[in-house]
Amino acid sequence: MKVTFYGVRGSIPTPGPDTARYGGNTPCVVLQSDSGQKLILDAGTGLRLASNEFENYNDTIHILLSHHHWDHLQGFPFFSPIFKKGVNITIYPGSTTLNHDTAILDQMSKSYFPVKFHQLPSTITLKKTNFSVDEGIEVGDFVIQAMDMNHPDGGSAYRIKCDNQILVYATDNELTAPDSHRFRTVQQWGEFCANADLLIHDAQYLDHEMSQKFGWGHSPISETLNLAHNANVKMLSLFSHDPLRTDEEIDDLTAKILKTNPDFSFFFAKEGQSLILRE
Repeated sequence: MKVTFYGVRGSIPTPGPDTARYGGNTPCVVLQSDSGQKLILDAGTGLRLASNEFENYNDTIHILLSHHHWDHLQGFPFFSPIFKKGVNITIYPGSTTLNHDTAILDQMSKSYFPVKFHQLPSTITLKKTNFSVDEGIEVGDFVIQAMDMNHPDGGSAYRIKCDNQILVYATDNELTAPDSHRFRTVQQWGEFCANADLLIHDAQYLDHEMSQKFGWGHSPISETLNLAHNANVKMLSLFSHDPLRTDEEIDDLTAKILKTNPDFSFFFAKEGQSLILRE
């Protein structure tokens, strides 16, 4: 299974010289099976960059959304396949506390966007799917489980099996959240992420920032590292970088983590980065 990061930044796009290496686009990851089938995780501004991957793609394009906050949807109006006749796109909304499955299309309505979603020549299907923790649902080559993530307004984290590999995608997840959006315990997260070949998990804040950020729906890096250790994951991708986090600061954090000799591979996700998971 091939994994490509097109957007890794949390909350808002951050273009500029201080974020050029790790990237300033908001969340979007593309998975590709060994047979060539693809699955898109989130539709942040990185989705615009992912358009090239689907230039000559003839299968249905599947987009799996974690939730419906702007930074996870705002790339969709700039995803070039939606403007092509004959293209079929299926969108799986996240499991949010407010029922707003049409959010990704609503941004192309009223005075928000010049092209309205009903004018698009592509065929777009919103498919409400009850992904669960216990039983996987097949979407092409991908078998998908889901668990409610700890985030204001809710959302879904996904455990995805493909080509005998396990990937967990849990962006915008506050591991030790307040009661208002603590849908799962740290122990349950450890079970959900157990033995993953790659865990992509929110790591937006530093410990000293949590006094100001507690309850905002994101995890400190230290808790994400602990989760990876306790869940016995093979590789961790630290994801959803804070808008204020510069490339140099991420480099420094990488060096500090390396000094602790973690018992798993890790990296801070970088826009444009690809890797292949193999047995």
